Amino acid sequence: MIHKYRHLFHVVLMAIICLQLSYAQETQIIGYLQSWKWIDEQDRLHLEHIPFEKLTVINYSFFYSLESGHLVGMDPMADAYFLDGKTKSRFPWFNSPKSIFHYARRHQTKVILSIGGWDHSQHFPTVSASPEKRAIFAHDCANLMRKYEFNGIDIDWEFPGYKNHGGSPADRDNFTLLLQAVRDSLDYIEEKNGTRYLLTASLPAASGHLPDLDIVSITPLLDYFNIMTWDLFGSWGEVSNHNAALFGPRAGDSTRCFDGAFKLYHIDHGVPAEKINLGAAFYGHSYSECDSLYSSHSGADKSYFTAGDLLYSKMSAKSEQFDKHWDERAQAPYWINTEQQLLLSLDDEKSVGLKADYILQNKAGGLLIWPLMGDYTEEGTTSLLDVIQEKFNK
Repeated sequence: MIHKYRHLFHVVLMAIICLQLSYAQETQIIGYLQSWKWIDEQDRLHLEHIPFEKLTVINYSFFYSLESGHLVGMDPMADAYFLDGKTKSRFPWFNSPKSIFHYARRHQTKVILSIGGWDHSQHFPTVSASPEKRAIFAHDCANLMRKYEFNGIDIDWEFPGYKNHGGSPADRDNFTLLLQAVRDSLDYIEEKNGTRYLLTASLPAASGHLPDLDIVSITPLLDYFNIMTWDLFGSWGEVSNHNAALFGPRAGDSTRCFDGAFKLYHIDHGVPAEKINLGAAFYGHSYSECDSLYSSHSGADKSYFTAGDLLYSKMSAKSEQFDKHWDERAQAPYWINTEQQLLLSLDDEKSVGLKADYILQNKAGGLLIWPLMGDYTEEGTTSLLDVIQEKFNK
């Protein structure tokens, strides 16, 4: 009898452990790979340098839709390198006999094709409004699943209803129809080959965009809502502010933050927490002629740093030239160089660690990284990604 109960205890214990491991494995670390920057960022984006073992998903960014609904890649040579494992002889140092899928398979990392992006969302309104073009779009998604080893599709329409990208109120229903068309195509090829394909969408964090999304209708269609909790404030605003704060800043819309985005989708609109992924910024924004937070400035820096979007690795290489500050209310860092009159808004090791804690505490899906390898240094370290992985693997 004692032996019987001891056996039952071990069975129950193993079940609990398995459930705990299952949750840990399901906590997502999703990195957006900027395929079109592969030549300018050779070290950062070399396949052999990407830490696949630290990621659950790589969103290969971007393909985009033509006005016809057909899909094309942003950079055919990048696609040849990453997806086919080959390049033309013009860049022999980048030749690789293996594709991104080879490396991903070794670490059970999924690779999802992200379609759209800020610069290539202008055709979504036209394509989604036409049954014929939706069918072409969805058919091309299925063909790319067949041609490559993608594990799913991510729709990065920025944003339904956004007038500057040709949007209108009709986008609300048409976005749902487009997602349904893609989901139907993925379901069809799933039945053919027995492989499960994910459908996700990269979605806005600001509440002003939510009237253009039919959350009730798209929730059952999507495996994940990838909420882009970055670019919440930037040099386009009147005062310096946080790029990607955990909690609401003292100035501006206090809901424009990591916590505000989670509550917007989960509490206000009923999206299951486990379907929500939130973003950590591996880049920052700069403010010139600015020496304090929430103050006036003269726009983005154009001289101290050469890149428009400041990768964390580039900022941290000059960290000794900045005084580091922490906003207790927003739970976010900012750096100031008083001599240069330059302020940087960014995520650092502490802030991404707090975001990882928030994900675990709220049983959310996971963390998004934009851009993947933004924290990659010449020494081959990835300090921000390491913090996230350590938190999720505890």
